[in-house]
Amino acid sequence: MNKFAGFHGAAGVVVAVTALLLASCAKSPEATPTGQAAGPAHVPAAHKHADAPGIDWFEGEVSAAFAEAKGARKPILLYWGAIWCPPCQQLKSTVFSRPDFIAKSHLFIPVYLDGDEAGAQKWGEEFHVAGYPTMVVLDADRHELMRIAGGLDLGQYASVLDNALADLQPAQALLDQAASGRALNIGQCRRLAYNSWELEGGAAAAANADLALHLDAASEYCPADARIERARLRIFAASFATRAEADALKSGQPPSAALRARVNTVDEVLANERTAIAVTDALQYLDANFFAVVKARGDAAGPWLARFSKVMDAAAALPDHAEADQLGAIGSKLEAIKAINGAIPAGVARAASARVASVLADRQIPYVRSGIINAVLPIYDLLGQNEQGYKVVQGELRKTATPYYYKADLGELAEGLGRKSEALKWYAEGFAEAQGPATRFQWGAIYAASLLRLQPDDAAKISSVGGEVLGELDGPDRIYRRARMRLERLDLALRKWNTDTRGVHHEVLVGLRARMQQICVKIPQLEAARASCDAFLASA
Repeated sequence: MNKFAGFHGAAGVVVAVTALLLASCAKSPEATPTGQAAGPAHVPAAHKHADAPGIDWFEGEVSAAFAEAKGARKPILLYWGAIWCPPCQQLKSTVFSRPDFIAKSHLFIPVYLDGDEAGAQKWGEEFHVAGYPTMVVLDADRHELMRIAGGLDLGQYASVLDNALADLQPAQALLDQAASGRALNIGQCRRLAYNSWELEGGAAAAANADLALHLDAASEYCPADARIERARLRIFAASFATRAEADALKSGQPPSAALRARVNTVDEVLANERTAIAVTDALQYLDANFFAVVKARGDAAGPWLARFSKVMDAAAALPDHAEADQLGAIGSKLEAIKAINGAIPAGVARAASARVASVLADRQIPYVRSGIINAVLPIYDLLGQNEQGYKVVQGELRKTATPYYYKADLGELAEGLGRKSEALKWYAEGFAEAQGPATRFQWGAIYAASLLRLQPDDAAKISSVGGEVLGELDGPDRIYRRARMRLERLDLALRKWNTDTRGVHHEVLVGLRARMQQICVKIPQLEAARASCDAFLASA
């Protein structure tokens, strides 16, 4: 349902933590990682990041923050987010405002990097972050120590930072330690259990399988009494093992013996209700492919689903979890029921609808509200209530400082409801209103792709909009990370559009490539962005 599914919670080796709406749109240029000029003076951090006032965000360029970290002998706590991102808004409203988290942040050099700041996308490339939000701990030499996953008990975030401070080895080094047969102590095990392991969207099956093996090894070499940590690692291993076989499963092939064994390890977690409730955020990594493997077990699928549903019901009532995360548990339960049983029972649907209605009836501050809307839309989708979801999102337009975010949602909902002209209207308005170079290119690419789907015969419109969207990349250090990934998708969509019509639109592709080349010639040949730029519609 979420149009940003490829980025929310997926970047580099990334899962995004949740974060918050910036109170001010003021953005100051950053120096690039290669040390180019910083441009205009920076807005003081305290003013620029007034939405998270308790944290002493570093005031200056990102490269200077690492120099500061080296001198102070502190690690970097890097927050990467965007003004429009609902999970970002949730993080700041529920985590960044907590006194325990604020106190712990003083032991780091905290860096706040908005994806629309000049040079931000290039930094994203260096740090392997694409999804908003992402929170990464790095040492002063820019080695990644860990990434912090979202959806935790709110009191756990500060203790996760404690784990990072206690052991400054990179998470990958700890994985390798376990893979070589060397035991992990409880602190190391906890570091791995609460690290964010999400692989980038489209990761190869081999990468998923390899990570599953490493996580399995880590669970085996954790101390025997590390009950929660071992459970988390086993669930993550099962999730990535399922992804490794996703294509085979979709083609009708049975799961491998190794995958069936990993499903059994999740059974063991669910069998201990106390443990299962403590790891509900990890259990929500399990997706429709995993549930399909459970379904293939026949009669055993029913009892499994009953245990899973009971745990998700408990998670939906946990007082120390953000309300949007509670709704996420309801969504996971509904997804499992639909995948295994094929339909959601009327009573379950009514209960979910009532919970959504109750939450939406409450008056929340905008930061909290946007995260809740983001969580209820997948529930409406699973319940077949997208018409209701459409009305709810329309009602949010007057309440938000970034209505363009919701207009992309409205476009997707209208498209799913078969209202093509309405959908195109929303996509167009979203692009027209979007702010910030990275955001404008993202919304522009969404609009251009919608034209290819919904109005494929209007070559003139596609050419005009395509050229305008590409123009958003005309500036220093813009064709990195998120923008590069979007550009590659747009390239594929345009090529398919032309191929589907047997080359009728070849001249449009030639024109768009020429427009892109006007941008490419401004990028030095040795810059990584130049290769990405030159590849756009090459030989099309």
